[in-house]
Amino acid sequence: MLGRATLPAVTSSSAMPSPKLLAMRVNRGSGCGRRMDGSSSLNRMDAWAAPTVASSAHADHAILHGMADWDAVRFFLELARAKTLARAARRLRVDYTTVGRRVSAFERELGAKLFERTPDGFVLTDAGESIRAAAEQMEQSAVDVEQRALGADRRLSGTVRVAAAESAGHAVVLPAMRELHQRHPEIRLYLMTGLARLDIARREADLALRFAPPESGDLRIRRLTPMGFALYASEDYLARHRPPAPGAGFAGHDAVLFEEGFRGAPAFASLVHSLRDARAAVRANSMLSLVEAVANGLGVGALTCCLGDADPRLRRVFPDLPVQRVDLWLVVHADVQRTGRIRALIAALEARCRKAAAVLRG
Repeated sequence: MLGRATLPAVTSSSAMPSPKLLAMRVNRGSGCGRRMDGSSSLNRMDAWAAPTVASSAHADHAILHGMADWDAVRFFLELARAKTLARAARRLRVDYTTVGRRVSAFERELGAKLFERTPDGFVLTDAGESIRAAAEQMEQSAVDVEQRALGADRRLSGTVRVAAAESAGHAVVLPAMRELHQRHPEIRLYLMTGLARLDIARREADLALRFAPPESGDLRIRRLTPMGFALYASEDYLARHRPPAPGAGFAGHDAVLFEEGFRGAPAFASLVHSLRDARAAVRANSMLSLVEAVANGLGVGALTCCLGDADPRLRRVFPDLPVQRVDLWLVVHADVQRTGRIRALIAALEARCRKAAAVLRG
């Protein structure tokens, strides 16, 4: 597993340090080094001159802060402490390949190898050890900033804008908000549902519940729960149209489908694909509308189990087959994830997913 995300090799761990790494160890009193605004008083020739090495990590911290973002340093520190990509990934709540990529990018930025891979895991090289103290000072500074920001936003009040698929809004967000409202009535919910994907990175919503994690942006994601999907029809429809054998297709049947062009998650798309031979009797851009169309006997539809199983008018077309499951992801912008009302709602969403796990899984 680790071999897929190995860190880049250099010719020798004892090779001459890069100008960037060397500059990090220059005493600020010498007049050399990188300023906090990112500019540099070193020209290309001076970078290789013999520097006066500071006796503390204070200068290292100032220069490291000027050339590396906190996220890169955070990944570096977590791998140094965890020793393996997998353990670091669990602590950071990301995929292990993300840890490998971020640390590799940090090494390229510094122009130095920070880790050696050993049978016992990843260990710091001399270059890595030389910046560890400065990195830990950055970590403490980040904690201080976070605590001050939280202190300014501890009141559990205000509006939280949530973008969610309709089924997730119905089965997860609203029940979670009911519990949260009882404890913190000053928190208000603005729920936006539908097929359109609002851009969390551009702050069109504070957080989102999605069936696919985003691939870019300054976002924090976590897996909430698997949600089940299956084919449903009304009891009346099944009395009039005998279900086919699994895999035989739905020729001669009617189907209730999302609007053309919508695919959804792969597991959901595979259910829809099984209806390709059916007549499209109804198309809609709303999951709740699909539920009503199926319940009114207009055809077979792919629905979330939390909605389909809860409606006494509906039956699973293939009750003996396992359901298709899709992970539901929580996405929040990094700038707001620690505000009091956001944290309170996230905790309520996670509690709802634990409590209703069986219903949501189908």
